[in-house]
Order: sequence, then C-alpha cells, then structure tokens
Amino acid sequence: MKDISNKGKVNRFKFLLYFYGLFVVFIFVYRFIISPELPNLILIAAFAPLFGFMSSFINWPVYILAAEAEEGLLIKSQKLFSKKQTSLLVTKYNFDSYFETDHLHIGLNVLDENDKLKKHKIKVSWMRLKDLRALEEKLREINPYAPVK
Repeated sequence: MKDISNKGKVNRFKFLLYFYGLFVVFIFVYRFIISPELPNLILIAAFAPLFGFMSSFINWPVYILAAEAEEGLLIKSQKLFSKKQTSLLVTKYNFDSYFETDHLHIGLNVLDENDKLKKHKIKVSWMRLKDLRALEEKLREINPYAPVK
C-alpha cells in the first residue's frame, strides 16, 4: 500500500493564504505610500476575499499521513502552521469500533496502553475521495467486524 496523504491539497491552501497576504500588503502599500490620494474604498478590495475564506477558517486544514506499519496502520495528523504532530497506531489488537461523527471526521474507538477505550477523531475533510476510500478500506482490512456505534 502506498502512503495516503493530503499534503498537496493542504499546501495549495497554504500558498493561497500566502498569496492573499501579499495581496493585502500590496494594497496597503499602494494606498498609503504610492498613491495616497486614492479613496479608502480601495481597502475593501483587500478585505473582501476574507469572506471567501470564512468556511476554511472554520474547517481549518490538517495534514494527514496514513502509512502502513507493522500489523496495522499509522495515522499522523498535524494542523496547518503548527509544529505539534499527533500519531495513532491502529492494529487489529487495539481497533475496537467506529463511533458516529459528522461528515468531516472519522471516529475510531481504539484501546490505549491500559486497555481503556479511547475515542479518536480523524479529520478527513481535506482528503481526496479516493484517498478517503483507501483509508476506510485499510481500516476495514484491519477489523472487518468493527461495529459502528
């Protein structure tokens, strides 16, 4: 199995944010330094695209990497512009079941070191559909009898 990753899609959003930041800086420099006689209405052009980003601010991108490990699947996640990375090892010995979540996440009940059931939400909203299906198929291979709770 090849690694499942959404790095390309999240990086496109990241560079779009960088480009928007440069656009805002350009509008401010143009308005206040190059052409100060322009009306303040041009500043609306700098802040109008924020309304297009509103849904992405709520559904903030997360890097997901799912790689095959010994007897299971290693799932690493990292928020955009964050250094903190979380990882989850899912094997046939610790993967118990799914739990009900919204359409943006996959909920997994996984046993921890103390054999206590722990809920993990994996954000899959920034994954391509074929990668999401491959991840679900791999989880089905690990535990085909996992009930949805």
